[in-house]
Amino acid sequence: MAALLAVAFFIQCRMVEAQAEESSPRRPKIGLVLSGGGALGVAHVGALRALEELHIPIDYIAGTSMGAVVGGLYASGMSPAEIDDWFRNANWHFLLSDALPRESESFRKKQRKFDINQGIAFNVTRKEGLSLPPGLVGGRNVMASLRQLTLPVRHIRDFDQLPIPFRAVATDIETGDLMVLREGDFVESIRASMSIPAIFTPQRIGGRLLVDGGLANNLPISVVQEMGADVVIAIDASEQLKMESELDTAPVVANQVLSIFIQRQMRGEIARLGPGDALVRVKVEEMAPTDFVKAAKGIDAGYQQMMQRREGLARYSAGPETFRQYLARQRVPREETVLISFLKVQTPDGEFEHVLPKPVEFQVREHDRFARLQSVIGDLGEMQKFEVGDYEVIGQEGGYGLLVKARQKKTGPNDLSFGFGMGYSSADETDFSLLLSYRMTELNSLGAEWETHLSLGNTTRLVTEWYQPVDWERRFFFEAHTLIGNDFINGREADGDRLSFRQQDYAAGLDIGARLWQAGEFRVGYARGLSRTGRRLGVAEELPASVDRGWVHADLTVDTLDAPGFATRGTYGRLSLIASREELGASDNYTRLEGQFYRPITFGKNTIVPRVSASLKLSGGDVPLYDQVPLGGFLNLSGLSSGYLFGENSALAELVYYRKLSWLTSGVGRGIYGGISFEAGEVWGERNFRLRDAIISGSVFLGADTVLGGLYFGVGMAEGGDAAVYLQLGSPFGQGRHQR
Repeated sequence: MAALLAVAFFIQCRMVEAQAEESSPRRPKIGLVLSGGGALGVAHVGALRALEELHIPIDYIAGTSMGAVVGGLYASGMSPAEIDDWFRNANWHFLLSDALPRESESFRKKQRKFDINQGIAFNVTRKEGLSLPPGLVGGRNVMASLRQLTLPVRHIRDFDQLPIPFRAVATDIETGDLMVLREGDFVESIRASMSIPAIFTPQRIGGRLLVDGGLANNLPISVVQEMGADVVIAIDASEQLKMESELDTAPVVANQVLSIFIQRQMRGEIARLGPGDALVRVKVEEMAPTDFVKAAKGIDAGYQQMMQRREGLARYSAGPETFRQYLARQRVPREETVLISFLKVQTPDGEFEHVLPKPVEFQVREHDRFARLQSVIGDLGEMQKFEVGDYEVIGQEGGYGLLVKARQKKTGPNDLSFGFGMGYSSADETDFSLLLSYRMTELNSLGAEWETHLSLGNTTRLVTEWYQPVDWERRFFFEAHTLIGNDFINGREADGDRLSFRQQDYAAGLDIGARLWQAGEFRVGYARGLSRTGRRLGVAEELPASVDRGWVHADLTVDTLDAPGFATRGTYGRLSLIASREELGASDNYTRLEGQFYRPITFGKNTIVPRVSASLKLSGGDVPLYDQVPLGGFLNLSGLSSGYLFGENSALAELVYYRKLSWLTSGVGRGIYGGISFEAGEVWGERNFRLRDAIISGSVFLGADTVLGGLYFGVGMAEGGDAAVYLQLGSPFGQGRHQR
């Protein structure tokens, strides 16, 4: 009985409370204004969390730049917790780039990144000569993620129909006019508002080219007032002006000039605030507008500084029932998975539709699933000469499809790439290489390419190749290639004798093959050439200084790594069978098999890479010096100099461990790593391999995954007391097409 009375009393209290709320004066409409500020704008996420804890309902939102991103997600029905989770766990190096997951890139592009570490490409045209690609970041990845997050409101074109009416502010780059975006493509509008000049390419909407709204109105108070707000809560997370002592570099001074302009422009907006309005300035210590990887710091600062103002903000709080009804209107549930069953591709050449044999999830946040989807897209025949510009989820007959908007590739049809390779070893001479590559693409209707690669340094190598696909999907190909090389070898043979010689190679060949979707390729071919040895020390006198070469080969390569250096997932494997025969024009008869395999295993910030590589004679006479695969160097029997061991047969097994120590700023690289390696390997001739003869070695190293490629500094030691200090730029595993 007592329990029934308690329940009745509770219900009566709720009814009285509801009646009191209904009889109270109309609740003033609250407009929320979120400023721009780059990465500092993530503080708005913490501010939203504080507003909800204080039971403050929001009726209108206007945002600029990052304020448009955070405000747009909240207006679309996401909770502060969901937005917080996205910002904290987002891969900002990926989102703030146009790079596809490496696993889904074409195999040839992966190989080029091994050949040219940096991949810095210039367009080459008759009209403009040498130029950088137009624009920097097109925003493809961040738009894809925003489209996934806003799927429930993808059909809404009038932003007043969102759970919370919303406006994004942008600037017309031609006229400087303020553009208040209130209808159209929701994600494109957010993308336009965050188009920071010189970082993002402008966004075209309605025939106008739009950039970051901070140039016209960084704190759009007037916009939310025009929407109908009775009171305004404005949150300013923009960068504050620096003191004289902090203005110590040219970039900082240039940024101060922009900040002065924005702060002056904001004063006019702030002057529109009345006594019933609130302005909260959020300051995030030790964080710059580009430090997106510090999102957690900004979110926490926004929450804490808003809660410090809780007494002043309490006047905007609503009663429990009113706020419960507000949340019921604002929250829009997100679907767990969106299965894509068909693709519709829009290219400058026309529109194409493909039904997928098996549905694929549209899941940008989960790397593997997005890579799988992009691999399907990249493998389509009509995408071979284009790249993805944008994605849009569409519905058809009760299912989901993906509208892929294709655009011309940023580089090409002709481009010049350059890079650097550098290896210092205290046990050997320094090796420095300048790497150049000139590529001409789309030379005929099937997409022929002509590429010339030049390496200048201790190793000089010139390779030119004509790559010709033979079908519309560019699945099958033939390739004609020519090579000229000059290298100095300094090591010892399997029996311990010193060995030193200069090797010159000249070869030409023809291959036919098939690409294995985006993952790899298989090819067979014939090549003919000449090898010469000079400056011979330790080379047996009876060995000829010049030999003819003629061989056939079969190569299978698979590369699904997520990064060329410091990979955390995927597989790399290469297997080559080479048969040298007199009837093919060679001086020597032999058959050998070579290859390597490794697969990163990652748990948290830790990665273990088991790797094996070998070169084995299968039959015939001696494998000549010019075709032996050496051992020695960093992560290749560390402690020994590069190419220190030579033999007909070689084998190496190693375990490499590295841990991510910290992020690098976007545009500089992906991270800094510390690691160790344990290695065992040996070379041998006619005798059989004996495990007890294997040389044990290892290393300790620091590394950085930079825009210039993998950079390693390490100390290696090998059995017998050999030791070396290494400084290397480039992949230590050497998977490039043109590496020895």
